[in-house]
Amino acid sequence: MEDLTHNPLPYHYSITTSLLCVKCGSCKALCPTYIEDATEGMSARGRIALVTKFIEGELELSKKLDDRIFSCILCGACNKLCPLGINVTDTIYEVRNHIRGFNKKRILLGLGIKLVLKKASNLFKALKLLETINEIIPIFRLYPFSIIKRMDITIPTSMLKDKGNIFRVSKPKGRIAIFTGCTVNFLYPNIGISLIESLNAMNYDVILPKSEVCCGAPLMGLGLKEDAAEMAEKNIKAFKKLNVEAVVGFCPTCIDFIKNGYKNLFGDAIDNAVEVSQFFKDNNEFASLLVSSQHSVAGYKNTSSQPESPKSRKTFGGAEKGSQESHRFYGTKKVIYHDPCHSVYSLNISDEPRKILQSVGLDIIDSEKGCCGFGGTFRLLYQELSEGILEKRIKEYQKADMIVTSCPNCIIQLKSKINDRPIKHIVEVINEYIKSNQKIG
Repeated sequence: MEDLTHNPLPYHYSITTSLLCVKCGSCKALCPTYIEDATEGMSARGRIALVTKFIEGELELSKKLDDRIFSCILCGACNKLCPLGINVTDTIYEVRNHIRGFNKKRILLGLGIKLVLKKASNLFKALKLLETINEIIPIFRLYPFSIIKRMDITIPTSMLKDKGNIFRVSKPKGRIAIFTGCTVNFLYPNIGISLIESLNAMNYDVILPKSEVCCGAPLMGLGLKEDAAEMAEKNIKAFKKLNVEAVVGFCPTCIDFIKNGYKNLFGDAIDNAVEVSQFFKDNNEFASLLVSSQHSVAGYKNTSSQPESPKSRKTFGGAEKGSQESHRFYGTKKVIYHDPCHSVYSLNISDEPRKILQSVGLDIIDSEKGCCGFGGTFRLLYQELSEGILEKRIKEYQKADMIVTSCPNCIIQLKSKINDRPIKHIVEVINEYIKSNQKIG
C-alpha cells in the first residue's frame, strides 16, 4: 500500500468546497457520532475544521486527527443539512485516502478486507473456516473474531449465488438484474430468495451476474480509493452488458455507491440501479398485484450449470413454497420501519417503503428516525461508539412488535441486540404478501 501521508494533500474538488464552510453548525443536528459523543471534533463541522487546518498546514497528522477522520460513520446526514451544499463525506473520503497509511492496525484490516472481497467466494470460505475453527478452539472469544460473536452472526450453509444465476418464468414481461451485495449473498440468502420469487411472480426473468463483486464502499471507507475503483470497473462491465430494465439492490449503500459514487470514482456508473423499495413502489405490475390479489407466484427455472434437484424445487430457500411458515408474523399490529441512512440522505427514499407496508395491510407506527450505528467497517473499528448509537434505536423501537427495514446491514446491527421480535427486510414482507395472495387466489 502506497503511503501518501507525507505528501501534500491534493486539492480535490470536495476538499476545495469544504473550505467554504461558514461553521453554522446545521450539520450537527443529525450527526450520529456527535449525538453520541458531544465533542466538536466528533461532529461534521468539527471534522471539516480539522481538515481545513490540516490542509493549511496549521495541524500535523496525529493519532487524534486520524481518529476523528475515520470515526465519521459516513451516513450523509450532514450533506443533506448543509445550506451551502458542501459534500462532507466526499471530503472525508479524500482525506482518508491521503492518510490511509498512518494507522497500522487499519492497514492490516484493509489488507484482510481486500483479500476476501476481491474474490466473492473468499469471504464466504473465510467465514465458514472461522466457524469450523471455533468449534475446536474458541477463537470467537478473541479480538477481532469476537466481533462476529458480538454481532450474533450465523453463517448459512450456502451462498445465494450457489442456487443459480438465471431464474426464468414461462412468459416474461421483462428482465431484471439483482445486485446482491456481500451481506445478502453470504449471510442472508433468504432475503435474496424472497426477491427472486417476488420478481418471478411479477413475470420477470431474474439475473444474478456471476462476475459481480463487492460494490467497493467498504474499501473506499478505509481510504483504499484505487481498490474501490477496481471494483467499480468490474461491476460496471458486468452489469452494463446486460439487457435489463433495472438493476435492483437490497442495500441502499450499495445502490448509492454504484449509481452515484462510481461517477466520482470512475467517471461511469450503473445508471439503472434502483433501491428495492423504490422499484416496487414505482412498478405497475406490483400495483396490479395489490389491486387484484389474483396473481400466482410463478415457478422458477434454474438455468445455471447446476441441475435443479426435486428437493430444491420443493424447498427453494429451505421452506416449502406456499407454506404458512414464511408469513407467520403477517398482520402484526405494531410495525416500525427503520430508515437506512443512505436511503434517506443519499437516495431520498423515506415514504416509499412505508406506503408499500401500508398497502399490504401492515399498521406502521411513528418513530424517531436515526442511524443504527453499523456503518460498515465503522462497526469493526469503533465498537463502543457503534453500540452506543444502536442503543438509542433499541429504546425507540421497544414499542414495536416487528421491525422492517430495507438494508441487510441494518438487520445485522439490529439483530445483534434485539432478539425478542422479528426484524425483516422489506422484500421478505412483499414476498409473504404475494404468497398469501396465491393461497387466497
